[in-house]
Amino acid sequence: MSDPLDEALAAAGLDIWIGAEPTFTRRESNEPWWLWQADPDAPGAEDKRQRAEVVAAEIARRAGPASTSARVPGRLYPDEDAPRFCFRVASAVGDRALTVTADPGVVEVNTAPCPDLRTFSAHLRDVWAAATEAGLSSFRWRYNGDEVDSGGGGQLTLGGPSPERSPFLIHPALLPRMIRYLGNHPALSYWFLGECAGSACQSPRADEGTRERWEELRLACAWLEREAAHDRVSPERLWSTLAPLLVDAGGNSHRAELNVEKLWNPHLADRGKLGVIELRAFRMAALPEDMVAAAALMRAVAGRCAIAPYDEPATDWGPELHDRWALPWFLAADLDAVLDDLAEHGLALDAHHDRLRGFRRHTLGKTRVGPFRIELSRALEFWPLVGDLASQERSTSRLVDASSERLELVADCEGDAPLTVEIAGHHVVPRVDPDGAWRYHVLGLRRRQYVPSPGLVPGLPADEPLEITVTAGDDAVRLRWFAWRPDGGAYEGLPADDGEARRRRAERLVVEPFVPERTAVTAAPPPAALSTWTLDVRTLHTRPDDPEPLRTDARTP
Repeated sequence: MSDPLDEALAAAGLDIWIGAEPTFTRRESNEPWWLWQADPDAPGAEDKRQRAEVVAAEIARRAGPASTSARVPGRLYPDEDAPRFCFRVASAVGDRALTVTADPGVVEVNTAPCPDLRTFSAHLRDVWAAATEAGLSSFRWRYNGDEVDSGGGGQLTLGGPSPERSPFLIHPALLPRMIRYLGNHPALSYWFLGECAGSACQSPRADEGTRERWEELRLACAWLEREAAHDRVSPERLWSTLAPLLVDAGGNSHRAELNVEKLWNPHLADRGKLGVIELRAFRMAALPEDMVAAAALMRAVAGRCAIAPYDEPATDWGPELHDRWALPWFLAADLDAVLDDLAEHGLALDAHHDRLRGFRRHTLGKTRVGPFRIELSRALEFWPLVGDLASQERSTSRLVDASSERLELVADCEGDAPLTVEIAGHHVVPRVDPDGAWRYHVLGLRRRQYVPSPGLVPGLPADEPLEITVTAGDDAVRLRWFAWRPDGGAYEGLPADDGEARRRRAERLVVEPFVPERTAVTAAPPPAALSTWTLDVRTLHTRPDDPEPLRTDARTP
């Protein structure tokens, strides 16, 4: 049965093929090649190569009797002594091959491009089944029960049935429109992302790099759209105009959110002129159906930008990009806005809505205590790079300081009493975001969850646990959020199953009624601690003064 999006794109005369790069890890292993190393020459590392070979052989078996798998030379990276292992599968989908190779911490499957969602979905089911046969998983559990993706990402590719028939080359206004569309909708950059966001991640947005480069990109997109209207944009001109600007902060084109190194690149022999773009802002999906939904979304966005003008100017988000758009509350609303826009252009994704909304599993706890409704969620955090950026650009992996954590508190209380959040002797009145009959109070919270070594700002203490008191009139509730087990000590190994992982996560959030002390004195946070939507709890440790008495005109975000 075909997908309605396939039918809509076919009716519009659009040929948009889909590919993906799912990555799998050995969930129960803490060996370095299953955490951060790619293909080391070390005792025990052959386990990774053997499992990759099983994946390739199983995909070939499922593809039919004409399919085979064989080891072929892999890529040689600048900081590695030998090419990585690689297994090739001559007829996985039609006459197009796929490869199974090594990446840091994972086995990566570079899928064959598929003409429609139906084919793509069947192909991914075979890939997941093959990975399961090899004892590999699309996600991991940490000791504290946190569920994270495999660690290698789940990038998507869009192109055409041949390089010359790529939609980005047939419709040269499509790519500059799409760049502006992604920039104006942060949900497309952040909702599907893994743990690390910002300039040091594997898919930084164009406006997370240097200011000058982003301004030039705006100019380049406007110029290309004008030239495309007069049929004056060749594949060479399209690539050469955008390639120097779609890069990360260090100038690396491979790590850009929207990667065009295989669009029409004369410098990559055999694989540079494929008419393909890569969309990198996607964590590895837990299930094949989740990856299909993400692919449907981006395929629909490309279709929308091909069939209709997109006249919205590029938004200059400024500090709001890492403040408001770090919070799931606003990203969910932006994702809904994208889905509504696609539906208005005949590209509705009704069959994928639930998968898209559930792709980001961010809720840590949702409860009702007395008159309060409280939800605590994991928000995006923008981890900074540690060390010399220039030298790390020559490496396949980079060190970031992951000690900071951003949470989103959404609270409401029956009655009309003003709601106040108190943390570490400081009080904040959160902004109110109305949603129908309810008035939700939304606040971002940043804290240091552990002291890193190596890391930034050595000596700055951790806020462990993070204690949050929510007060309205005479009622109050206290939350305590632990990064580790509340009683301290080591866990007895990694979680054995999903139930044990959920139990460990659940015990780390303690929510209970609280009777506030009438004589307690709290202070407004210092200006440096408070942005429009977020309180940076780490900054409270730097304040030398005693708290000021609570005032009725205390600054609110």
